[in-house]
Amino acid sequence: MSATLSSRTRLRLVRAVLAGLLVATGIGLGAFNAWWVALSFGVPLVFLGIAISPRASRVSELPEFRRGVTRDAPQIEVGALTRSSLGAEDMQPTMVTATVNPPNDTAYEARWITSMSKGHFQALASSPFTTLPPDQLPPRDQTDTPEFDDHPGRWAVIYPAVTLVTAVALLFGVAESWTISVPSMPSFGSAVDIDDADDAEATLAERHQRLLDEIVDYLGPGATRNLLRLSYNLDSTSDQAIVFDPTNGRATNINVWDGGSNASATRTMDRADKTFDAASINPGSLGDIVGSMHAEVTPIVPDAQLDGFEIRRPAANEPVVLTGSFDPGDAFIHDVEIEARSDGTVATFFDPADFDTAFAVGRAALPLAGIAPNAAALDQFVIRGIADNTPIISASSIQNSGGVLMQYRTSTSDGQIVIVPGKFPAVSGVEGSYRPDGFSIDAISPRLFDRVRDDAMKRGSVPDYDHGAVAIDVIEPHLRDDTAFVIRIEMARVDASKGMYSLDGQFIKAAHY
Repeated sequence: MSATLSSRTRLRLVRAVLAGLLVATGIGLGAFNAWWVALSFGVPLVFLGIAISPRASRVSELPEFRRGVTRDAPQIEVGALTRSSLGAEDMQPTMVTATVNPPNDTAYEARWITSMSKGHFQALASSPFTTLPPDQLPPRDQTDTPEFDDHPGRWAVIYPAVTLVTAVALLFGVAESWTISVPSMPSFGSAVDIDDADDAEATLAERHQRLLDEIVDYLGPGATRNLLRLSYNLDSTSDQAIVFDPTNGRATNINVWDGGSNASATRTMDRADKTFDAASINPGSLGDIVGSMHAEVTPIVPDAQLDGFEIRRPAANEPVVLTGSFDPGDAFIHDVEIEARSDGTVATFFDPADFDTAFAVGRAALPLAGIAPNAAALDQFVIRGIADNTPIISASSIQNSGGVLMQYRTSTSDGQIVIVPGKFPAVSGVEGSYRPDGFSIDAISPRLFDRVRDDAMKRGSVPDYDHGAVAIDVIEPHLRDDTAFVIRIEMARVDASKGMYSLDGQFIKAAHY
């Protein structure tokens, strides 16, 4: 009897190991390869492994009762039968109490539990005399009384544990070697390959034309002259157009995806001065624009991936702007956006924490407000980095985006210049008669700001990897009558790095006011 049990147990252990190997292979192939590999191979292997894994039951680990058919088969006389009543299946655990008469040996009393069919049970209940195969002969000396609750016992845990340990050992033992070389297939959301300008041009141009075709189908050919926004979700096949109706001031929202489209009326606060004509966009240039955007962003954010594209007029009567949205990947910065004009001009994407670059873009933007670099027309000069943990040194239009901000006052106007990474410089102001009594950009320098930053990092024990999480400005401290303008700084939201400095770089105090 023990030999039969051992053989059956070994077979189930082999099945448990094989199940673990199949489950681990399915998970490994699915996790480290393309979606279609996971769908075609990974999922079926996991289900197959689960299907063949052994499950211990109340009868699976018991020897099945059989009559002996050989000449030397021991005879038994059954004294009692106790059959489990927990289930209606044909095979049930059955306790047998019998007198065993081995050939050429003395008789003995034995009690054991076996998996017995209903037919065998009824036959023994009618006639207690039968024989047993020699390999099912119960032991003569029994130390423990068998109980129904003893089964399946530890095997209910052992089989799943063997499967789990095998799967974990294979999955993590092989690690990243699960990647296999297979022909690539497009993902569900693939729309543009930013590493290939030709592919980007073809794909984005096709989607652009598809969207225009749907606009004409729903609203007629004249509708393409009244566009408010065209949006392309490059993580999926879904695109959107918002079209203005100049006859009633309302708009129509059109959504297009692979295999379908829909249109619905929508409210809008925009008017005809924010619309643009589709004819102003050359579909053939979209790929080149995307390539230029990618080339502008990746020197600073190497893993950036284009996941959105939008065409719209940002404000009434302003030029049409094409905006690319990039996922920064593992970089610790916010999502990246970069603007372009319809003629292909792409805005500069820069890291404001690079003071040489920040000063250069600031100096280049001054002529937009008619200010010379040596003109003492600035009231405030702010640089804020783009790292996630960059502090906010003052409330302004770059407090979230980062960039360079210059507030100015000339004899004819008062306003500000804002340069956000990836966006064109924006100048706003009001005309009037003002007394310029500020400072010039020539009065400060990147070297000065570098010295101030180095000292702030030293005072605040700021690690080198937070070098880019800087917020620094030049402002007039209204609470100090003895100083015209000062430099304020804070690094990586560390209070101990806060400080106020003179325009020649001398430390004043560890505070902003």
